[in-house]
Amino acid sequence: NSLRFVNGVASRSLTFTWHLQPLEIGKARVHSAFLRVDGQQVDLPAREIDVLETAPPGRRRQRARDPFRDPFFSNDPFESLFDRRRRRQPRRQAAPPKIYLSAEARPTNPYVGQQVLYTLYLFTQADIRSVNPDELPEFKGFWTRVIPQPEQLEPDMMVLDGENIGKVVLLQRALFARRAGRFDISPVSARLSALVPDSGPFGSLLPRTREIARSSNPLEINVRPLPPAPEGFNGAVGQLRINAELTPTELEVGEAATLSLTLTGKGHFQGLAAPRLPTLEGVRVFPPQQQSRESVRRKNVSGERNWSFVLVPENPGTWELPPIEVVYFDPAREQYRTATAKGLSLDVRGSTSMVQSDGQSIDLHPIRTAVLPSAGAGQLSAANLRPWAFGLPWGLALTALLLRRRNADSASHRNDHKRLLQRLKAASEEEQPRRAAAEMEEAWRDFLSARWELPRGSASTQWGHLLAEKGAPRAAADDLVGLADDLHYLRYAPQLSSTAELRRDLLEKSRKLARSLA
Repeated sequence: NSLRFVNGVASRSLTFTWHLQPLEIGKARVHSAFLRVDGQQVDLPAREIDVLETAPPGRRRQRARDPFRDPFFSNDPFESLFDRRRRRQPRRQAAPPKIYLSAEARPTNPYVGQQVLYTLYLFTQADIRSVNPDELPEFKGFWTRVIPQPEQLEPDMMVLDGENIGKVVLLQRALFARRAGRFDISPVSARLSALVPDSGPFGSLLPRTREIARSSNPLEINVRPLPPAPEGFNGAVGQLRINAELTPTELEVGEAATLSLTLTGKGHFQGLAAPRLPTLEGVRVFPPQQQSRESVRRKNVSGERNWSFVLVPENPGTWELPPIEVVYFDPAREQYRTATAKGLSLDVRGSTSMVQSDGQSIDLHPIRTAVLPSAGAGQLSAANLRPWAFGLPWGLALTALLLRRRNADSASHRNDHKRLLQRLKAASEEEQPRRAAAEMEEAWRDFLSARWELPRGSASTQWGHLLAEKGAPRAAADDLVGLADDLHYLRYAPQLSSTAELRRDLLEKSRKLARSLA
C-alpha cells in the first residue's frame, strides 16, 4: 500500500505480489486473474513462462526456497547434523531516493541585450511537500523579468542513468545583459520537505516527511559585445517590426495631426529612445509621449513601445513622410537589420494670408490670427486695431520675460541640484529597498531632464553617451552609468537580505555626481 502526495495532489496504489515455484517442466501460465474495483471487474492479461530442466547457459541455477521453512525456522536444530547451513545474505537496504537541484542558462554565450533563459530544475524520486529557498542567485548586471509558472507544477517523468526520475521547473527568469563580460550566477540553496520511505524489517513502510537541504550548481555566462553598429542604431536587440499611423491625414493650417510609431517584437524595449523623424519644413514637431508594456509568451519576453508625435503644419501643402526606419541587432542571425514603417502623406488646406479691401495681402502670423478679422469682414478700422493696442504690451512683456529667463538659468540649475539632493535623501530613508532604488532612479531622471534636457524615457545605459553630447564631464557621465547599474541591481535583484550598506554607498555616490553635474 503506497500513498503519494505530489504538488498538492494525493494518489494511492495497492500492489499484490505472489512468489511462485514451478512444479514440472513445460509451459507455466497464470490466467483468469481479475480484480473488482468499485463494483467493476478488471481482467488481467495472462502471463506465460518456460520451465526448463536445466538453467540456461550463463545463468546459475538457484535453489528453490522453501516458503514454509525460512520464515519460521531461522534456527534449524538439525542444521549441524544434516549440514543444511544456509548463507545468510544481509537484507539489502533500499537506496535513498535521489533529490537534487540543477540550474541552467540558455544561451551561455549571448550578446548584450539578448534574452537568456535561466531555469532552476528539481530532480526527484520522492514526493516533495514544499521547497523553501534560503538563497537565490544575484543577477547583477542584468535586466530581469519573472517567467510565471503554473500554480500546479506537473512533473515530467524521464529516465536518467537508467532510473526513473521526475523533473520539475521551480523558477525561471529572463535575463538581459546590460554590458559585455563574464558573469557568475551563484547557486540556489533551498530546504525541501520530502516524503521518504522508511525501511523496516518487513520492507518499506509508509513514507514520512523529512527536511533536506540542497544546493544547485553555479553558472557562468559570457556576454559578447555587439558588432560595430551602423549609423542609426540606438540599442534595440531582438526581432522587431515597426508600424506608423497618421491621424488625420487631411487638416487645415494650424490644426494638429498625431503620428504614432509602434515598435513590437521579441526583446526588452524599456528605455529605448524614440526613432528619429525626417525633417519636415514648415511643420512643427513636438516631443513625443511614450508608452511601453511587456508580456511573456512561451518563455520569451515580448515588448511593445509606442511614441506619439504631435505635428502642427504652419503652411498649406502636401508633405510626404518617407518610410521610418529602426536599426536593430538580431541575435538569432547575428547581424544588424532594419525594421521599416510605411511612408505617409499629410495634406494641409487653408491659407496663411488675408486680402484686404484695398487688394493688399497681409501674411497671417499665429499671434495675429487671434486678433485680425477674417477675409470679407470689411476694412481694418480703428476698432479692428484695438486688439493690437491691447496685445502689444503683452507681447513686449513676453519678450522681457524671455530675456529675464535666460539670466535666471544659473539659478534654475541650482534649484534643480537642490531638489535632486532632497529627493535622494528622502529615497534613502525608504524602508523597502526596491522602492528606494526606484525613487532614486526617478529623481535622477527628472534632474537629467530638467538640467541637461535628456529624454525621460532614455535608457540609463545611454545616459553617459547623451550627457557627453550635451557637454557634461565624461568621467562624471561614465560614473553615472555605473551608478544606474547599481540602482538596477538594488531594484531587481531577487535576494535583498542586507542592503543598508549598499544604499548608503549609492546615496554618497549620488551626492558626489550631483555636484559634478549641477
